[in-house]
Amino acid sequence: MENTNTPLNFWSQVWQDGTIRFHQNVYNQQMVSKFRNADLKNKTVLIPLAGKTRDILFFLEKGAIVTAIEFVEQAAIEFFTENKIPFTKENNIYRAENLTFIISDFFKYTTKAKFDVMYDRASQVVFAPEDRPEYYQHMSTLIDSHTDLLVGAIYHQGPAGFGPPHKISPEEVTTAYKKMGIHLKSFAEQTNTTNEKLQALGVSTMTSYYLTNH
Repeated sequence: MENTNTPLNFWSQVWQDGTIRFHQNVYNQQMVSKFRNADLKNKTVLIPLAGKTRDILFFLEKGAIVTAIEFVEQAAIEFFTENKIPFTKENNIYRAENLTFIISDFFKYTTKAKFDVMYDRASQVVFAPEDRPEYYQHMSTLIDSHTDLLVGAIYHQGPAGFGPPHKISPEEVTTAYKKMGIHLKSFAEQTNTTNEKLQALGVSTMTSYYLTNH
């Protein structure tokens, strides 16, 4: 029997149900702290599994050229609608000034030029442990040691099979990027108490952490 519980089906249902707990109406403060004083004019920025994050606007305001990748089209539609941004659409690509929003499986997106900046607000926590090696390998085709990175992930005490969000240790992330020739260091960390639903599943706290290479 065909497995219907694919990541695309799972996240499509999440968006359809409107249970997007990770979406925030304000800029991510770690992102602001990292890039506030950076000269990003005409720099290329990759945001993987972007959802409808308003963080895209931060980079646009700084004059960057942003590529956002998301495999649920509803996220792109809501992003442009809620932020009142005019766009054109051709096949699976939405375009606005300095923004290319691609509706695609992340693993299928390719480009010849490496990005100047990669901002990852915990996109890899979507993937189960057995799928993350492919995630890291594909990321290595989009960035290099010159890319300015802010990489976010989540760690919690839930069972090994719990997720998403899947728990990822900082050691896993730093090791994976070291294999790309990129040395990450700690940037910020915050631990919060979870809601009752997650506590019932054995996840009482969740630690969000960010790593950077510059």
